[in-house]
Amino acid sequence: MGVDSKCTILVTGFGPFDVHAVNASWEAVKELEKLWANAVEFSDVKLITEEIPVSYNYVSTHIPQLWKKHNPMIVLHVGVSHKAECLTIECRAYNNGYQRFDIHTKCPDEMGMECKVLETGIDTNELCDNVNKNCVKSGCKACVSCDAGRYLCEYTFYQSLSIDSTKVLFVHVPDLNKYTSTQTAKGLYDILCHLINNSKYR
Repeated sequence: MGVDSKCTILVTGFGPFDVHAVNASWEAVKELEKLWANAVEFSDVKLITEEIPVSYNYVSTHIPQLWKKHNPMIVLHVGVSHKAECLTIECRAYNNGYQRFDIHTKCPDEMGMECKVLETGIDTNELCDNVNKNCVKSGCKACVSCDAGRYLCEYTFYQSLSIDSTKVLFVHVPDLNKYTSTQTAKGLYDILCHLINNSKYR
């Protein structure tokens, strides 16, 4: 039986890397999964979560496979940033300039690659405003960024944008000493609620 694109959301977080032995993004996604399981307002929406290794090769291979397998109506990629003070909603990603090694001490082969930039078709400013309106309840504030960091976060964002930019969002979350996993999960839940309610599929 095929997956109905009208009722599936794919959310990814990242595994350990560098100083992030426990990655705040994946911890938040796991908490989001718990919130979703207890939610009644979107009982017809299936939440699929995936932990992504901080590996360029894995991302380039598996992100397209996840799209094909789940045919999601929305894809939300979540990553941690030590610079983030709140939920940081990224609006664009580049295809090159990735010189920082992944967990396998690898970088993408960019030989002869022409620089390209893709932007999400989601209205990030409207989304940001919506999250901030509910920040007293969720405990999360949001901002918009045009610099996703040229590492696995941006690389993953670009891979999905190249598949369907109208359905993809990337959010950088603060580390665990700034926002708890549950706090971040509530903010991510708000983001998904807004995206679902404004989706052309509902």
